[in-house]
Amino acid sequence: MSTFPDPAALVRGTSLPPSSPLQRVLVSELKRLPHMNIEVQSVEQPNGAAQPFESALRNAARLRGGAVIAEYKQASPTLGPFAVGTPLLPQLQAYLDGGASAFSILAEPAFFRGDPGHLVQAAKLGLPRLYKGFVIAEAQLAEAAACGAQAVLLIVRVLKGHTAAFAEAARARGLEPLVELHDLTEIPFAQAAAASLVGINARDLSTFTLGEPTAAPLRRAFPEALLIRESGLATPADAIGALRAGFDAVLMGEALMRSPDPRDFLARVFAGLTREAS
Repeated sequence: MSTFPDPAALVRGTSLPPSSPLQRVLVSELKRLPHMNIEVQSVEQPNGAAQPFESALRNAARLRGGAVIAEYKQASPTLGPFAVGTPLLPQLQAYLDGGASAFSILAEPAFFRGDPGHLVQAAKLGLPRLYKGFVIAEAQLAEAAACGAQAVLLIVRVLKGHTAAFAEAARARGLEPLVELHDLTEIPFAQAAAASLVGINARDLSTFTLGEPTAAPLRRAFPEALLIRESGLATPADAIGALRAGFDAVLMGEALMRSPDPRDFLARVFAGLTREAS
């Protein structure tokens, strides 16, 4: 049985300044833990093939040249409430119609205006769902599973040497861990977690500024894993570029939430991949 660290110790151990966006979110999540009501949001997990989240992405990568995880996000610590009030199910339906392979749904309420209940509602559309949270406690894994998620985000910058324990606990609950890196020094933690879904976030967690991660060193470190590029993708051309640069999938949120026609946005991604492959 894995031993979990004290969540408060994890938050203190990030070495991030109190004013950093991530640290503010983590402190908020720490305060939320005692008030989580997991039973209320329980939803029956559908029967089906193992690893539905990973399978959906791999199938799209093979058949279409890349997969898109489309995110529902109403706000962020740096942008504020940029898409508050966007109806959940019509937005997700547009993602589905545009060719998204999976949904990413924010669960953190204070800064991202997320709601674990959104994962329950999203189950109506049938695509695999990622619980996009800031996991620092096993209770959040329980919340993700209770809400019907198939995958859960684990941030190495936060979990560090405990990443493997959280990945093991996630799998025990039927959740696929998407292990997120922010720089290449974090690779050993993801390797220790036997990650088959490896994301790299272009956003510096101290400042939330963007960089340009590349797939090549990740592919060397994780030759069999599915590689996902996160953040910093503003246009269909950005997504196409990331997929053509070696990533198997991209996760897009802000650009899709801001788009007047997210279905067309996604359609242009896949049309561009088709043209480049021909």
